[in-house]
Amino acid sequence: MLVLALDTSTPASTAALVEVTSEGIKGVAERRTVDARAHGEKLAPEIAATLAEAGVGPSELGAIVAGLGPGPFTGLRVGLATAASIGQALSIPTYGVCSLDALGRASGPGRVLVATDARRREVYYATYLDGERVIGPDVAKPADVATSIARAIAVHVAAEIGESEVVEAAEALSGNDGARQAAALAHAAAEEAAAAIMRIKRAHDDLPGFDAAHLTGLVDRAAGEGALKYGEIFAVPVEEHLLYPPGAALVALAAPRIRGSAPGEPLTPLYLRRPDAVEPSARKPVLT
Repeated sequence: MLVLALDTSTPASTAALVEVTSEGIKGVAERRTVDARAHGEKLAPEIAATLAEAGVGPSELGAIVAGLGPGPFTGLRVGLATAASIGQALSIPTYGVCSLDALGRASGPGRVLVATDARRREVYYATYLDGERVIGPDVAKPADVATSIARAIAVHVAAEIGESEVVEAAEALSGNDGARQAAALAHAAAEEAAAAIMRIKRAHDDLPGFDAAHLTGLVDRAAGEGALKYGEIFAVPVEEHLLYPPGAALVALAAPRIRGSAPGEPLTPLYLRRPDAVEPSARKPVLT
């Protein structure tokens, strides 16, 4: 099946054609233009050029996959409205994918921070372990991202410890060997995570001039144009070849739904914060 992938969650507008089979996926063609103010003008020509390069007509498409963001309101809605319109016109299903997840998947193994520019001197971000999202998505100032990640890890550790205590209590009541083993494994995992956090904290405390914004020890590297823009703050290696969501990665994340012939989904954007525009307040009377 041929699938059209669209994403306008970043300054780039992307159109990609991807073939999905029972064995895997294969990128066929892709067009991308980086211009934060031209999504509306560039996306349609990119779609036409992508299909033309592959020698494919719109009627040969089997599904549409769209990046849901997070992203700025104006640019993001261009891609989603276009995807929804094409899906409706061709009577084919549309599927949504978190745009950050596409970058996370494409980043491969290891601990990765994905960050895209949210404007207002902020970033949209999430963290990934071997391509699977662990924390986020969220929005924050670059200098606050490390603290937010550390806090999320601490909450996770606390939850692990709480879970282990529940299992241990169940084991004490039931005397079940399986519960005892589960309790031991959960407790060991929680202790290991807590110890890792303490090692990171001690290492940072011992570093002269330590900057709490640095992500060293929390992630191995970063991807996304936001990570590149604020690289001096994050202080981890940046995958400079991976700045925008790849079309093939978007489709890969939706592939189980496509292969399973899942019904199409409403394309609900991930904004994460209110738009800049606000409703005008009531007019004040001139005469009293």
